[in-house]
Amino acid sequence: MLKTVVKENRHRRYIYNNLNIDYISRDYDVVIIGCGIAGIYAALHIDSSKKVALINKGELQSGSSYYAQGGIAAVMSKSDSYTLHIEDTLNAGAGLCDREAVQVLVSEGPENIRELVDLDVPFDVNSEGELLITLEGGHRQRRVVHCGGDATGKETTNRLYEIAMQRANIKFLFGTSLSDIILDDNGGAAGVILKDSKNLFILECANIILATGGIGQIYNYTTNPKGSVGDGISAAYRAGAVIESMEMVQFHPTTLLPHYETDRLFLISEAVRGEGGILRNRQSDAFMQGVHEMADLAPRDIVTRAIYKELLKSGDSCVFIDAGSMTREFFAERFPTIYNECVKFNINVPVDFIPVRPAQHYHMGGIKTDLHGRTNIAGLYACGETASTGIHGANRLASNSVLECLVFGRRCAYYINNNFNFVGTNSVRPQIRTIVDKKLDEYQVKGFTAEIKNIMTVYVGAIRKVDGLLYALERIGRILDYLEDCAVCAAEEAELYNMAATALMVVESALERRENIGAHYIEE
Repeated sequence: MLKTVVKENRHRRYIYNNLNIDYISRDYDVVIIGCGIAGIYAALHIDSSKKVALINKGELQSGSSYYAQGGIAAVMSKSDSYTLHIEDTLNAGAGLCDREAVQVLVSEGPENIRELVDLDVPFDVNSEGELLITLEGGHRQRRVVHCGGDATGKETTNRLYEIAMQRANIKFLFGTSLSDIILDDNGGAAGVILKDSKNLFILECANIILATGGIGQIYNYTTNPKGSVGDGISAAYRAGAVIESMEMVQFHPTTLLPHYETDRLFLISEAVRGEGGILRNRQSDAFMQGVHEMADLAPRDIVTRAIYKELLKSGDSCVFIDAGSMTREFFAERFPTIYNECVKFNINVPVDFIPVRPAQHYHMGGIKTDLHGRTNIAGLYACGETASTGIHGANRLASNSVLECLVFGRRCAYYINNNFNFVGTNSVRPQIRTIVDKKLDEYQVKGFTAEIKNIMTVYVGAIRKVDGLLYALERIGRILDYLEDCAVCAAEEAELYNMAATALMVVESALERRENIGAHYIEE
């Protein structure tokens, strides 16, 4: 069962047509794109003698890390073992995991948790000061540590940001988007083209880490924040990086209904089921019984498809989580964010069932990396969700995502510290393309954006069909071809181009893999 690899880029090399660069800077030794947990944690492990730029498209709260509810999986109790965590990860990944990468993840997990404890990340503890550990789907042991009940991402991101702000060698550039990666004459990383609200500029640098998160905003319904369209993957692709397993898109089984008008859907953490929550249909049947040996705690792809089958059979818009085995006090303390969100919609938890349905949540594919986060381009690294380390295979195990950010963010930093690259003396200014006359207007941008999202939602979701994938291939391919002939000048136009390129990679990879495995499921 081989990984799918996206074929060579056939579109433009640089996303902006007219590269009128406002200025070039050589102020930084390391450039990190993305200010989630992977990016900031990596920055904190870069040698303090090196100047680091942390680039973020939005504000600190705009990344997926900030909204991570469940926690961080690691072997932190005597009843657990590396062997069990490795086996659970491999089982969830449906045979497509890289075993060596999984072994690195699991074996280095506990030391990274202990480091976070030393950094005063506010993990939840019991009365004796010991870490509270919970259970989530796909895990056979309690091994998930958490902060603020269900606010692990927020608390961890905020604390790492506080520490990074105190480091003289680290500077944050918010409201700044990655446009492209520049290569030197030998094909190695030499810098990045960035765009803020005023300027298009270059940071010359031969040590670049991409930690740009997921691709969820190519779908209508996602837990990913606005702007998550695969910018890092698309830029790496244009530069010649190997992109793999793009078809492996994970849909979380339980996001809250009603789906009100928002860019990001609210997640009901798997930990709710780990603490005793039961999935039920409108007739109150516990429909996961008999579907899988782990029932409600089965891997996410299995639960998601089981929910869709229930909805198809019943015609309902949702199923429900029954949290009736918990007291109100326990639920409110253990899941304060979820409890307060339910209160907003007059859902009286745990008396009332919580209405839920699946939505896009995570991407297992991306930029191919080795065990040090290295891509096939010298000096270019990737970590976190934007990377394809081989850890997750065909389906990510719950709460392994933040762990991956920590383990491989730190590994990227350590490798750079020991193998630092210097920018050559040759200019890295990219060749300016010919300006094209055809321009996009705001209605086209909105129209193409909506069409791509609709196509991906209908035809490239958790359950796919070959004829639907072929339609998506033809239509999204046409959109991207049209954009190829247009001048890309504004940030929203660049985001549309990246969205189309990312979506097409997902579709092409889905058509290439005809076997049903993990999150990739083609219905006959």
